[in-house]
Amino acid sequence: MTETADTISGDVARAIVEGVPEAIIVSTPEGEIVYFNPASEELLGYKSAEIIGRSISTLVPQQPGRRAEPMKWLRRWAVEPQHTQSRFLDLVGRTKSGHEMPVDVRVVETKIGGEPHFLITFRDNAARRQEQAAFKEAHLKASRILMVAEDGIVSVDAEQKINFFNLKAEEIFGYRAEEVMGRPLDMLLPARARAAHPEKVRAFGAGKLASRLMSQRGEVSGLRKNGEEFPMEATITRVSVGGHITYTAHMRDITERKRAQERLRESERRFRAIFDHAFEAIGLLSPDGTVLEINHAGRSLVDGMAKLEGLALWDLPWAGGEFAVDDFARQRLKAAIAAAAKGETVRYTVEVGDKERTRKIDLSLVPVKDDAGKVIYIVPEGRDVTGQAF
Repeated sequence: MTETADTISGDVARAIVEGVPEAIIVSTPEGEIVYFNPASEELLGYKSAEIIGRSISTLVPQQPGRRAEPMKWLRRWAVEPQHTQSRFLDLVGRTKSGHEMPVDVRVVETKIGGEPHFLITFRDNAARRQEQAAFKEAHLKASRILMVAEDGIVSVDAEQKINFFNLKAEEIFGYRAEEVMGRPLDMLLPARARAAHPEKVRAFGAGKLASRLMSQRGEVSGLRKNGEEFPMEATITRVSVGGHITYTAHMRDITERKRAQERLRESERRFRAIFDHAFEAIGLLSPDGTVLEINHAGRSLVDGMAKLEGLALWDLPWAGGEFAVDDFARQRLKAAIAAAAKGETVRYTVEVGDKERTRKIDLSLVPVKDDAGKVIYIVPEGRDVTGQAF
């Protein structure tokens, strides 16, 4: 019964070794090949009868520039602790035709017939190496692109420790990359924001959105190495690879933008102060004569009309319209605006009002041009000169 069981067991083992698609070779500790399965024949081009008795170095010859022989590696790996035996050696295999290819080799020491032998498996890893090379190249390209990007880019791991810091981030924060790698992200934040920030990042990581503009929840500020606080615009992105989460922030220092906005607001405040409180009637027209704005002094010349913007200047009561003495003033104003739209400064005296009262207005139309010389606005200015001698 035992002999029958041993026979069946041996047949099963042989069937497995003969039928697996992986190349399996058995050698003596000295490297003499004693077994060569069909998958080995297909991979390496030798028939079993051709290779039995030859050295394993026939299949994994020593490579130029490498001092250690492959057989020494196999002996060393065969006696390593069990956990390292799951690792593959990267060697170069040679087929019968002389073609060389990268191979993964794993070796385990075992006993056959009471004698020590090496059980060696071969795998062609050319495709895997190509994939690794392609991945490495793509990763290198991406890293180089990110490194020189116009935005400051900072990546952190799940513990919010910095693991990427590009050149623009160095410029923005004043740190060299080596000064911040492995340190907590909150070193780049003002003290008042540090306590709440880790939880905000964790909440984002648990959410469904892959990226978010951080300023949606209020203004974001950064802290430079020199202690200077500054406003920034930031977008955070979450990426999970192999179960490991990486958070990446794209940041822009918007200090100059905010200064420019404040200068623009101040300029607008000054303009409004002058425009709205001037004694003369002043307006702003599009080149076709449509009213864009009229100041308080200009509105004081109009009876009963609150909405002036969007109308043609010649259709306003004080500049013609139904209260005009006649239609001549209206047509003259249209012609003057057409001349101003062509770049000409026009000035003349016009009478406006109703049958009970007529005013003399010293009217000027000044074209405003852009850098290319195109008229983009017309500024009408009217000064009441009723009763003045000319």
